[in-house]
Amino acid sequence: MICIKIRKIISLACVFICIAISVVIEIVYLPPKKELKVVSYNIHSGLDKNMFPTLFDIIDFLRVCNADIICLQEVNESAKAGFQVSSFKEELKMYSHFGANVTKLGSNYGLVTYSKYPIKYENHIYLSSKREQRGMLHTVVNVKGSKLNIINVHLGLGNEERERQLNELIEFINTLNKEPYIVVGDFNQGNIGVDKNILRDVAIELEKSNILTFATGLDRIDYIFVSNNIEILDYDVLIKSMSDHYPIIAKIRI
Repeated sequence: MICIKIRKIISLACVFICIAISVVIEIVYLPPKKELKVVSYNIHSGLDKNMFPTLFDIIDFLRVCNADIICLQEVNESAKAGFQVSSFKEELKMYSHFGANVTKLGSNYGLVTYSKYPIKYENHIYLSSKREQRGMLHTVVNVKGSKLNIINVHLGLGNEERERQLNELIEFINTLNKEPYIVVGDFNQGNIGVDKNILRDVAIELEKSNILTFATGLDRIDYIFVSNNIEILDYDVLIKSMSDHYPIIAKIRI
Protein backbone atom coordinates (compact mmCIF):
# COMPACT_ATOMS: atom_id res chain seq x y z
CA MET A 1 0.00 0.00 0.00
CA ILE A 2 2.81 2.36 0.93
CA CYS A 3 4.61 1.50 -2.31
CA ILE A 4 1.50 2.37 -4.34
CA LYS A 5 1.23 5.76 -2.63
CA ILE A 6 4.91 6.44 -3.23
CA ARG A 7 4.51 5.57 -6.92
CA LYS A 8 1.53 7.95 -7.19
CA ILE A 9 3.50 10.74 -5.52
CA ILE A 10 6.44 10.13 -7.88
CA SER A 11 4.10 10.14 -10.89
CA LEU A 12 2.51 13.43 -9.85
CA ALA A 13 5.94 14.93 -9.21
CA CYS A 14 7.05 13.89 -12.71
CA VAL A 15 3.96 15.54 -14.22
CA PHE A 16 4.63 18.81 -12.39
CA ILE A 17 8.30 18.72 -13.39
CA CYS A 18 7.37 18.20 -17.07
CA ILE A 19 4.92 21.12 -16.94
CA ALA A 20 7.53 23.34 -15.31
CA ILE A 21 10.14 22.40 -17.91
CA SER A 22 7.73 23.11 -20.79
CA VAL A 23 6.92 26.54 -19.34
CA VAL A 24 10.62 27.35 -18.98
CA ILE A 25 11.30 26.21 -22.56
CA GLU A 26 8.45 28.38 -23.85
CA ILE A 27 9.75 31.43 -21.96
CA VAL A 28 13.33 30.89 -23.08
CA TYR A 29 12.84 29.89 -26.71
CA LEU A 30 9.74 31.75 -27.91
CA PRO A 31 10.75 35.22 -29.12
CA PRO A 32 9.00 38.01 -27.21
CA LYS A 33 6.37 40.00 -29.08
CA LYS A 34 7.66 43.20 -30.62
CA GLU A 35 5.89 46.51 -31.25
CA LEU A 36 6.57 48.07 -34.65
CA LYS A 37 5.87 51.48 -36.12
CA VAL A 38 4.97 51.31 -39.82
CA VAL A 39 4.78 54.24 -42.26
CA SER A 40 3.36 54.17 -45.79
CA TYR A 41 3.74 57.25 -47.98
CA ASN A 42 3.31 58.03 -51.67
CA ILE A 43 5.91 60.80 -51.99
CA HIS A 44 4.97 61.90 -55.55
CA SER A 45 8.64 61.90 -56.63
CA GLY A 46 9.45 64.39 -53.87
CA LEU A 47 6.98 67.03 -55.10
CA ASP A 48 3.96 68.55 -53.38
CA LYS A 49 0.56 68.89 -55.08
CA ASN A 50 1.74 72.16 -56.68
CA MET A 51 4.87 70.42 -58.03
CA PHE A 52 7.16 72.24 -55.58
CA PRO A 53 10.25 70.19 -54.51
CA THR A 54 9.91 68.74 -51.01
CA LEU A 55 12.45 65.89 -50.94
CA PHE A 56 14.50 67.27 -48.05
CA ASP A 57 11.34 68.00 -46.04
CA ILE A 58 10.26 64.37 -46.52
CA ILE A 59 13.68 63.13 -45.42
CA ASP A 60 13.49 65.26 -42.26
CA PHE A 61 9.95 64.06 -41.56
CA LEU A 62 10.87 60.38 -41.90
CA ARG A 63 13.96 60.81 -39.75
CA VAL A 64 11.92 62.39 -36.95
CA CYS A 65 9.19 59.78 -37.40
CA ASN A 66 11.68 57.07 -36.37
CA ALA A 67 9.62 54.21 -37.80
CA ASP A 68 10.72 50.58 -37.84
CA ILE A 69 9.38 50.01 -41.36
CA ILE A 70 8.89 52.65 -44.07
CA CYS A 71 7.20 51.88 -47.39
CA LEU A 72 7.30 54.55 -50.08
CA GLN A 73 5.58 54.73 -53.44
CA GLU A 74 6.37 56.93 -56.48
CA VAL A 75 10.05 57.11 -55.60
CA ASN A 76 12.39 58.28 -58.36
CA GLU A 77 16.00 57.08 -58.38
CA SER A 78 17.54 59.36 -61.00
CA ALA A 79 19.99 62.23 -61.30
CA LYS A 80 17.19 64.62 -62.24
CA ALA A 81 15.05 63.71 -59.20
CA GLY A 82 17.97 63.60 -56.78
CA PHE A 83 18.66 59.86 -56.39
CA GLN A 84 15.87 59.60 -53.85
CA VAL A 85 16.29 55.94 -52.86
CA SER A 86 19.97 56.45 -52.08
CA SER A 87 19.33 59.74 -50.27
CA PHE A 88 16.72 58.18 -47.98
CA LYS A 89 18.95 55.20 -47.22
CA GLU A 90 21.93 57.38 -46.36
CA GLU A 91 19.92 59.68 -44.10
CA LEU A 92 17.75 57.04 -42.42
CA LYS A 93 20.51 54.43 -41.90
CA MET A 94 18.12 51.56 -42.64
CA TYR A 95 18.17 48.39 -44.73
CA SER A 96 16.49 48.95 -48.10
CA HIS A 97 14.78 47.15 -50.97
CA PHE A 98 13.98 49.07 -54.16
CA GLY A 99 11.98 47.98 -57.18
CA ALA A 100 11.54 50.12 -60.30
CA ASN A 101 8.12 49.64 -61.88
CA VAL A 102 9.07 52.04 -64.68
CA THR A 103 12.54 52.38 -66.21
CA LYS A 104 13.07 54.87 -69.03
CA LEU A 105 15.32 57.77 -70.04
CA GLY A 106 17.65 57.31 -67.08
CA SER A 107 14.77 57.30 -64.59
CA ASN A 108 14.00 54.40 -62.22
CA TYR A 109 10.56 54.98 -60.74
CA GLY A 110 8.74 52.72 -58.32
CA LEU A 111 8.65 51.38 -54.77
CA VAL A 112 11.09 51.21 -51.88
CA THR A 113 10.87 49.57 -48.46
CA TYR A 114 13.17 50.50 -45.57
CA SER A 115 13.59 48.43 -42.42
CA LYS A 116 15.51 48.74 -39.16
CA TYR A 117 15.70 44.96 -39.17
CA PRO A 118 17.81 42.79 -41.50
CA ILE A 119 16.25 41.85 -44.83
CA LYS A 120 16.28 38.08 -45.39
CA TYR A 121 14.51 37.89 -48.74
CA GLU A 122 13.32 40.34 -51.39
CA ASN A 123 11.25 40.09 -54.55
CA HIS A 124 9.84 42.66 -56.98
CA ILE A 125 6.66 41.53 -58.74
CA TYR A 126 5.13 43.25 -61.76
CA LEU A 127 1.33 43.43 -61.77
CA SER A 128 -0.79 43.18 -64.91
CA SER A 129 -0.99 46.77 -66.17
CA LYS A 130 -2.76 48.52 -69.04
CA ARG A 131 -1.38 52.01 -68.56
CA GLU A 132 1.72 52.75 -66.50
CA GLN A 133 3.43 49.61 -65.21
CA ARG A 134 2.54 48.89 -61.58
CA GLY A 135 3.92 46.37 -59.11
CA MET A 136 4.43 45.17 -55.57
CA LEU A 137 7.55 44.78 -53.49
CA HIS A 138 7.81 41.71 -51.24
CA THR A 139 10.36 42.05 -48.45
CA VAL A 140 10.93 39.55 -45.63
CA VAL A 141 12.61 40.83 -42.46
CA ASN A 142 13.76 39.17 -39.26
CA VAL A 143 12.33 41.03 -36.27
CA LYS A 144 14.33 39.66 -33.34
CA GLY A 145 13.66 36.05 -34.31
CA SER A 146 10.20 36.59 -35.82
CA LYS A 147 9.65 36.51 -39.58
CA LEU A 148 7.58 39.32 -41.10
CA ASN A 149 6.45 39.67 -44.72
CA ILE A 150 6.13 43.25 -45.96
CA ILE A 151 4.21 43.87 -49.19
CA ASN A 152 4.51 47.40 -50.58
CA VAL A 153 1.92 48.06 -53.31
CA HIS A 154 1.03 50.65 -55.95
CA LEU A 155 -2.07 49.83 -58.00
CA GLY A 156 -3.27 51.35 -61.27
CA LEU A 157 -5.83 54.03 -62.11
CA GLY A 158 -8.40 52.01 -64.10
CA ASN A 159 -11.15 50.05 -62.31
CA GLU A 160 -10.72 46.87 -64.36
CA GLU A 161 -6.95 47.09 -64.11
CA ARG A 162 -7.06 47.54 -60.31
CA GLU A 163 -9.45 44.62 -59.86
CA ARG A 164 -7.08 42.31 -61.71
CA GLN A 165 -4.08 43.63 -59.75
CA LEU A 166 -5.92 43.19 -56.45
CA ASN A 167 -6.71 39.58 -57.36
CA GLU A 168 -3.03 39.00 -58.13
CA LEU A 169 -2.14 40.46 -54.73
CA ILE A 170 -4.59 38.14 -52.95
CA GLU A 171 -3.25 35.14 -54.87
CA PHE A 172 0.25 36.03 -53.74
CA ILE A 173 -0.80 36.44 -50.10
CA ASN A 174 -2.31 32.94 -50.20
CA THR A 175 1.17 31.54 -50.91
CA LEU A 176 2.60 32.85 -47.61
CA ASN A 177 1.41 29.82 -45.61
CA LYS A 178 -0.13 31.84 -42.77
CA GLU A 179 3.11 33.69 -42.01
CA PRO A 180 2.62 37.19 -40.52
CA TYR A 181 2.34 39.91 -43.17
CA ILE A 182 1.55 43.57 -43.64
CA VAL A 183 0.28 45.01 -46.92
CA VAL A 184 0.62 48.75 -47.41
CA GLY A 185 0.57 51.32 -50.16
CA ASP A 186 -1.38 53.39 -52.65
CA PHE A 187 -4.38 51.40 -53.92
CA ASN A 188 -5.87 54.33 -55.89
CA GLN A 189 -9.34 53.33 -54.72
CA GLY A 190 -11.67 54.16 -51.87
CA ASN A 191 -13.79 51.57 -50.06
CA ILE A 192 -11.90 48.50 -51.21
CA GLY A 193 -13.99 45.36 -50.87
CA VAL A 194 -11.67 42.62 -49.60
CA ASP A 195 -11.99 39.53 -47.41
CA LYS A 196 -11.35 40.66 -43.82
CA ASN A 197 -9.85 37.26 -43.07
CA ILE A 198 -7.10 38.03 -45.58
CA LEU A 199 -6.68 41.80 -45.33
CA ARG A 200 -7.59 43.44 -42.02
CA ASP A 201 -7.89 47.17 -42.61
CA VAL A 202 -6.13 48.90 -39.70
CA ALA A 203 -8.10 52.15 -40.16
CA ILE A 204 -11.48 50.37 -40.12
CA GLU A 205 -10.59 48.27 -37.08
CA LEU A 206 -9.71 51.43 -35.13
CA GLU A 207 -12.71 53.37 -36.54
CA LYS A 208 -10.55 55.93 -38.37
CA SER A 209 -11.49 55.12 -41.95
CA ASN A 210 -13.11 58.55 -42.38
CA ILE A 211 -9.71 60.29 -42.50
CA LEU A 212 -8.72 61.06 -46.10
CA THR A 213 -5.23 60.26 -47.40
CA PHE A 214 -5.24 62.04 -50.78
CA ALA A 215 -4.68 65.80 -50.73
CA THR A 216 -6.55 66.55 -53.97
CA GLY A 217 -9.45 64.11 -53.65
CA LEU A 218 -12.26 63.00 -51.37
CA ASP A 219 -11.16 59.42 -50.74
CA ARG A 220 -8.98 57.30 -48.53
CA ILE A 221 -6.84 55.55 -51.14
CA ASP A 222 -3.77 54.65 -49.05
CA TYR A 223 -4.03 51.62 -46.76
CA ILE A 224 -2.30 49.51 -44.15
CA PHE A 225 -3.57 45.94 -43.91
CA VAL A 226 -2.34 43.19 -41.58
CA SER A 227 -2.78 39.44 -41.21
CA ASN A 228 -4.90 37.91 -38.45
CA ASN A 229 -1.85 36.95 -36.38
CA ILE A 230 -0.76 40.59 -35.95
CA GLU A 231 -2.14 42.81 -33.19
CA ILE A 232 -3.26 46.32 -34.17
CA LEU A 233 -2.37 49.05 -31.67
CA ASP A 234 -2.76 52.45 -33.35
CA TYR A 235 -3.34 54.25 -36.67
CA ASP A 236 -3.13 57.84 -37.84
CA VAL A 237 -3.00 60.03 -40.94
CA LEU A 238 -0.65 63.01 -40.74
CA ILE A 239 -1.75 66.06 -42.71
CA LYS A 240 1.56 67.02 -44.31
CA SER A 241 1.77 69.13 -47.49
CA MET A 242 4.88 67.44 -48.90
CA SER A 243 3.13 65.34 -51.57
CA ASP A 244 -0.29 64.93 -53.14
CA HIS A 245 -0.81 62.14 -50.56
CA TYR A 246 -0.62 62.16 -46.77
CA PRO A 247 1.60 59.74 -44.82
CA ILE A 248 -0.24 57.03 -42.88
CA ILE A 249 1.18 55.44 -39.73
CA ALA A 250 0.28 52.31 -37.79
CA LYS A 251 1.60 50.67 -34.66
CA ILE A 252 1.37 46.90 -34.53
CA ARG A 253 2.60 44.02 -32.39
CA ILE A 254 3.92 40.76 -33.86
